[in-house]
Amino acid sequence: MANIGLKRIYFWLVGSDGQVIKDTVKGLSTDGVYVVDTNPGNGNLGTRTANITGLSGTPTKIPGNDTIVAVSNPPSAPSVAINANAINFAVKQKLLGRVETKVKGAYTEGTTLPDVGLIIESTSPTSGKPIFYGFGRGKVTEASQNIQTNTDTVETREDDNLTFTALGFSGFPNEAAVAVADASVVSFTKSAYFDMCAPGQTLVTSDSDKSVSLK
Repeated sequence: MANIGLKRIYFWLVGSDGQVIKDTVKGLSTDGVYVVDTNPGNGNLGTRTANITGLSGTPTKIPGNDTIVAVSNPPSAPSVAINANAINFAVKQKLLGRVETKVKGAYTEGTTLPDVGLIIESTSPTSGKPIFYGFGRGKVTEASQNIQTNTDTVETREDDNLTFTALGFSGFPNEAAVAVADASVVSFTKSAYFDMCAPGQTLVTSDSDKSVSLK
């Protein structure tokens, strides 16, 4: 879909029951869904890019009797390369499944990667309404960290670079990996969309939307 800008991204941890984990210790927040905002007091500085690839599978032509008799339509295998200026340190460690050591604030690699959900919000260039890309379940990894020296004229920054690999989600028809949405469609409700992508969340409900005031 055509879109303008990157308004924000949302993360959550998925429990073994498929529901969002609503807890600041076991999950990411009391609402379940965590917003990567631009508030340095929250440890965040917003997201620069969320590059989605693999939204469609690669069709394969099937030959027979010297002609093409069919075309296979394999499922999509989306992946999102996220470049954020800064993501809250403790939240990032939870997304990566890292385990805090006896030294508070120090983490080591865990034995398993948790199930993580992700929603990316952009804006339609025609209606000005939100465009959403929702992933109900996936894994987050961090491949590298390139730390460079400052110079006498340049301050060298290194962003938080994460890769989200989407998996099939039982909350979507046919256990698809992604659900895209256009908020300008008649009868679309943000709360219903969030409930579908992140079952059990309370960040966005029919009565209130706690994300509205966030930048």
